[in-house]
Amino acid sequence: MNTEDIIALYYENGAEILRELDLCRGDSDFRKVYIVDDKTKKLVIKHTSNSFSNGDSIRGWAELADKYNSLGIYCPTTVRNRNGELYSEYTDNGRKYYVYAEEFAKFPTAESLGKEKTYDENGRPYFLSNMMRHLGKVASAHLDVMDHPSAYALLVPFDIEDETDEATECAEKFYRFVCKELPEHQAEAKRLLDMFYSNKRELEAVYKDLPTSCFQADLNDTNILVDEDMDFAGLIDFNISGKEPCINYLCREALWNVSDSRLYHKDDHHELYFYDEALDDHRLDLFFDNIGLIAENYCFTEKEREIFPVLFRYMNSFWWFHVSEIERIKNDSEKIPQLFKWLEKQMTRNDLRLP
Repeated sequence: MNTEDIIALYYENGAEILRELDLCRGDSDFRKVYIVDDKTKKLVIKHTSNSFSNGDSIRGWAELADKYNSLGIYCPTTVRNRNGELYSEYTDNGRKYYVYAEEFAKFPTAESLGKEKTYDENGRPYFLSNMMRHLGKVASAHLDVMDHPSAYALLVPFDIEDETDEATECAEKFYRFVCKELPEHQAEAKRLLDMFYSNKRELEAVYKDLPTSCFQADLNDTNILVDEDMDFAGLIDFNISGKEPCINYLCREALWNVSDSRLYHKDDHHELYFYDEALDDHRLDLFFDNIGLIAENYCFTEKEREIFPVLFRYMNSFWWFHVSEIERIKNDSEKIPQLFKWLEKQMTRNDLRLP
């Protein structure tokens, strides 16, 4: 299907393409976006072919956006094409493609306005507090509009092409790198990997029994909408959304949205808190500040409170930035033991509880 055919699905007399985005990520993940306007309606038309896009998922994304809207979180709604369809599909060379569209968002993204406008002097977004509060609303609603996991999936793969969950992938990649590039630290790395697997087994034993909801699962400045006061206004882009245990989603967002530029090197943004106990404690305080904001609208269950320490040990150990960090410091004999010590502390600590 060419571009003209795609536009004709939504506009009888043609329309102007204001912007075309190529978001393809390799041969297996085809994603193109067209922002189109005919002076009467402005749409974002999406053209996709990948392992996580199909008719059921597009229906789920549309329904989840509607649920978010009902909770007071603005999200552009999916627009049916001229045939009354939620999406169109076709096959080319044995591969399925999908075309669907959403209304153009009524608010700008944080990315489009830039960090100078949307972040304070310490690197904290002005929209963060209310965004955290709204996440609590979504968790409290226990939305049930799709069965597949989100991109935040723990213990199970998100994508059918993945062999394992992302945390395990990172842990194993970290270990392989040490074995190859830093063999003198192999025994230490193996001990860390064993700790990781031990936490994983403990988490697996109870994870499936935790309360769930469906979440957008791609919170970043390109998808966060802000109002004229730079406060949280809503979200776009639900294509890696799914169902998650609430505590997984909420704690990961609370941790990933620890926003303070003092925790990172100003030039290359690598983590400083790995090597500074006071900064690490500050990071933890900011995490619990975010949890407190979430808890204004979400009441953690006793089961969630019980499992929190092991969940935190698992999710705050190996991730992609730990892999990139060991690669970055491989020639620094002082920092390597410090990073190992930090990882061990995270995987063995039992001092943290939900407020």
